[in-house]
Amino acid sequence: MRILHMADWHLGRIFYARHLTEDQAYVIEQQLYALVKEAQIDVIVLAGDVFDRAVPPVEAVELWDAVITKLTLDYKIPVLVIGGNHDSAERLEVGRDLWSQSGLHVWGRLERSLRPIYIADRDGEVAFCPMPFAEPRTVLTQLLQTEPSEAQAEIWQSLPVAYGPIYEAWATYLRSLVKPNVRTVAIAHAMVAGSETSESERPLVIGGSASVGVDVFAPFNYAALGHIHRPQRMGADYIRYSGSLLKYSFDEANHMKSFTIIDMDAEGICTIEQVPIKALHDVVNIKGYFNDILQDDALHQKHKNDYVQVQLLDTAPVIDGMARLREVLPYAMSLELIGRMAVDVTSTATVAYKQLSERELFEQFAEAVRENPLSETEKTYMNRLWERLLKETDV
Repeated sequence: MRILHMADWHLGRIFYARHLTEDQAYVIEQQLYALVKEAQIDVIVLAGDVFDRAVPPVEAVELWDAVITKLTLDYKIPVLVIGGNHDSAERLEVGRDLWSQSGLHVWGRLERSLRPIYIADRDGEVAFCPMPFAEPRTVLTQLLQTEPSEAQAEIWQSLPVAYGPIYEAWATYLRSLVKPNVRTVAIAHAMVAGSETSESERPLVIGGSASVGVDVFAPFNYAALGHIHRPQRMGADYIRYSGSLLKYSFDEANHMKSFTIIDMDAEGICTIEQVPIKALHDVVNIKGYFNDILQDDALHQKHKNDYVQVQLLDTAPVIDGMARLREVLPYAMSLELIGRMAVDVTSTATVAYKQLSERELFEQFAEAVRENPLSETEKTYMNRLWERLLKETDV
């Protein structure tokens, strides 16, 4: 069986005030559709975070509707989707019973996610075990409603209500339902211990640990994981994060985004292929001095189509920096000052700044921008403006 494993599309994502629907549609329409046909994919798996937020924008919903229509109705390929921590489980499942007749199977709410689904190829059946994102207490509650034996119920109730032990119990339960001698695939949206994270991932829990041990997925022939945006294997090739559709933060600039194709043989042994994704706009970091960057024509040409974060080595603020930067790098998104003035601040200096009044801080800022001290006339004028401002704002 040939499986295409994807996750973390985050349809409707906004990146530095820019909507990324066009970028997402470009990858889907120009690359995904062709790959599905050319690679002769048998099953598509999407391991959570279809949308970036619970109530996605209309454009994101329309794109999703077009995708599932193309893949299931036109290409006749089964598509298996689980909810992630960004998705609304209820909204994601809208029309699921109708869509399931066309090959789209969606699991958002946990009560519908406690049994495997079987898809057959020439080598027999493969059991896909869905594990959409859910809090441990919710998982435990649903497990206890499966009419377990008294002994099993006691075991589950004795577990710490944490992601690790509860998800292990969940995976074990799903695996126990699989028919004998059937290959298995877990589809999970979870944070596996030891995974390399990115800034663009929303924590699954505030305080405490949301991690799940990699051994939870060891009994399966393949584990299709979602939530972590960097493509990576977790201890073994058959336990994998596919990574996100696009780079969603500047610390992902060096990520190699890809489609993950799994060839599973009759014995359940998996061969992995990663097909690179070419984005409409790459995400890059540039570091240097402001004037050098403005005058570097080769740099402008190389990154004219990229989403750019510029980190300046200058030791003084740059006036109207972003507007000037966008004249040469149209898709500049972020401008940071990381020179000596921004980062080489001793604790003594920090204490000194805290002891200054707002007026004194403003005076120091003005002098830093001008790179010259204020004259007495300028100080007098500034003081008058400051007094007027205080009166107008009743501070």
